[in-house]
Amino acid sequence: MSNEFDVHYGEKEFRTVDAGIEAIEAVLTGEDIHAKERLLFYLDWYMDPYYKRDLSVIREPLRELLQRIVITDDEIDIVDEALHLLDDWTYGPYTILEKNIDNVAEEFLPTVLYLINRE
Repeated sequence: MSNEFDVHYGEKEFRTVDAGIEAIEAVLTGEDIHAKERLLFYLDWYMDPYYKRDLSVIREPLRELLQRIVITDDEIDIVDEALHLLDDWTYGPYTILEKNIDNVAEEFLPTVLYLINRE
């Protein structure tokens, strides 16, 4: 786990998102925790409707990927940030979370249940 969440995103994260969902998935399912942190922090800005970014191509695949991160990643900070993005910038249904509720870490269960039942 990272001692301090790495919020210093830059050109690498811009290029990753521009490259599409496959590149995003490669980082978020990879081993480099700092790369994951930077990308998730950048995605928080990127997904914010205030900045009027065109998410049409990646909106649904990204929502699905973030759900998969919640049920598969072992890093608490990564799962927490993925849930934050789901809660703040996406809408249900959260089918992957629903079908895999048994794989959700106990500390995140209240948030996941909130998301599932919010809609």
